[in-house]
Amino acid sequence: MSIEPRARVAPERVPPVWAADPAPVAPETAAQQKVVQRICARVAPEGVEVGVGELPPGGLQVWIDAPVHVDPREAWVLHHRMAREVSLVGWHCEADSDRLLVLGWSAACLHNRIRLLQSGLKRLSDFEHTAQRAVQLEGEDPRGRTAADVAAATRAAVERRLRWPARLAELDGFDRSSGLAHLQLLLAQVVGLESKVAAACEEHLIMARALAWSVCEHYAAHGDLPRAQREVLAETRRWVHASSIIRGTAAVRPAGTPRPHMGLTERRIAASVINHGVPRATPTAVIPRSGHQEGT
Repeated sequence: MSIEPRARVAPERVPPVWAADPAPVAPETAAQQKVVQRICARVAPEGVEVGVGELPPGGLQVWIDAPVHVDPREAWVLHHRMAREVSLVGWHCEADSDRLLVLGWSAACLHNRIRLLQSGLKRLSDFEHTAQRAVQLEGEDPRGRTAADVAAATRAAVERRLRWPARLAELDGFDRSSGLAHLQLLLAQVVGLESKVAAACEEHLIMARALAWSVCEHYAAHGDLPRAQREVLAETRRWVHASSIIRGTAAVRPAGTPRPHMGLTERRIAASVINHGVPRATPTAVIPRSGHQEGT
């Protein structure tokens, strides 16, 4: 179902009436309710409960329940924040001070999600910022702690900064589909881009853990944290910026052939090659020893 025109919002919230034996909810509706509840719960302030129910003849309605009275103006702002986050998934939303309505798939909202995913994928192709954060250990103090603990904490901090992993996790287990061909094509494009973004985020997280571990090993060797951070970052730049090496071989690629996405592995391989032919040892500082297991 595609709903583009602006729908009229009911003047008063009408929460669902729970009968003694409520009618069973369709699996696809139940899955949508879970997704919408996760998104709205993330936006809601602490102590505010989010309710989600069906909206006959189709769609969902979302309302808030708080232990104290919520000013209508604050409720209006909160419902519109929820509407913005939910619409980023691709649904058409309507909100007022009483409730939020989540209606059908919107082609405009799906196009917007595609643009956001493409933009996110482009930014994720640059590992420099993540590398700097990782060698700084995201503010973690390695003294008296194992490398595994510091690396795990650094990885978690980088994951929170990326934002995409948490937002994609909200859609876990949700099968998106539409009976309209043009919307189904947009949904397929969205799912494909989400998969690429998730893979790119995982490359950043693997790198963050490896670099943090390497900093801890250097620090344990000579007890100078700033020196350890400088050394690891200097070694890392050889493969963080390996895209410039691969870019130099563009002349051998047939005209009009698109350049494939270059992941972390390809960058490290490129960085280990001098003049595109003579192998060079891969920097050991960013690769945990055999006794360490790479996290995912």
